[in-house]
Amino acid sequence: MSTNEYISNLLNERVKELKCLYEVSKICQNYNHPLSKTFENIIATIPNGWQYPEILNVYLVFDEIIFGKKNTTTSNITATTNITVNDVIRGEIVVYYDKENKFSFLEEEQPLLDKIGVETASFIERFEQREKEKMLEAKMSHNDRLAVLGELTAGIAHELNTPLGNVLGYAELLKKGEINPTKKGDIQKIISSAINAREIVKKLMYFSCEMPQQFNLTNINEQITENLGLLHKQLLDNNVTLQLKLTENLPLLRLDKLQFSQILFNLVLNAINALQLNGEISISTYLTKDSVVFSIKDNGSGISEENKTKIFQPFFSTKAKGIGTGLGLSVVHGIIQNHKGSISVHSEINKGTEFIINFPIETN
Repeated sequence: MSTNEYISNLLNERVKELKCLYEVSKICQNYNHPLSKTFENIIATIPNGWQYPEILNVYLVFDEIIFGKKNTTTSNITATTNITVNDVIRGEIVVYYDKENKFSFLEEEQPLLDKIGVETASFIERFEQREKEKMLEAKMSHNDRLAVLGELTAGIAHELNTPLGNVLGYAELLKKGEINPTKKGDIQKIISSAINAREIVKKLMYFSCEMPQQFNLTNINEQITENLGLLHKQLLDNNVTLQLKLTENLPLLRLDKLQFSQILFNLVLNAINALQLNGEISISTYLTKDSVVFSIKDNGSGISEENKTKIFQPFFSTKAKGIGTGLGLSVVHGIIQNHKGSISVHSEINKGTEFIINFPIETN
């Protein structure tokens, strides 16, 4: 090979390397794809910067997930670079030739791989920061909508209370003076419907925080066992096995007992509704560093990933039309926020659901 040919080959390799780095940088400017798609595009582009792109293999590891074709041979013809995000090594990029290929890497190809690693890590850092900002923005927007909806529902609840009270009062008077069994049964239907409507109004008032609150230091285990007694019939009718795992000597919590009952009833009844025959519900309490944790777990139908993001939204329901108001979990969420607590949900389709509630411990 002449000197001119050698220089020409070197220049061609440098051009390929610069073009590859440019293409990777261009890929890392697109935030519209999920990380997995970006990783796939980077892996597809990297060979273009190497001496023998047609036989080069590339794979990327990020948070222990492998993208691309991992090297399963004993080949030593391998180059690697770390993906370091915010000073933490989160993965690596590996390029290699198969064992039967007797090629070595050019000296300049390792610095190129290192630059691609830095570019990839920088993209991940920016991508994750943008995702955090999106989540925060969505949360703030959601809270604003809840505040407006809270004011609206409070007004509706107050407006409905008086006519509902009149309907219920007059219906009960009519029932007392009615002798005809058929008419008496019809009046009872009016009373039942009015009572049901009043319960819906009560839920609206809970949601809008209009119900008067009475916070007192309370033994959470005692509240659980007392309230479960009221749910005995529903558990029995549905052949539900109930397991209690209540940790003893927990700190007293500042709770509104009536509102805590709302939490328990809603979550247990939802669990029963999700169960097949002979299902199981497990209720547990335990202590962490700064909170008491209250958990309700079932082995029912589970919640889809799509619905997990909606279950606490007012009026959202997966039940058939006419069954439920879609306010139950919204009420639960609002009550827990009023108690300065938090609620999370873990669920798998056909495996079950667990709601985990953290109540802060009184520090004074």
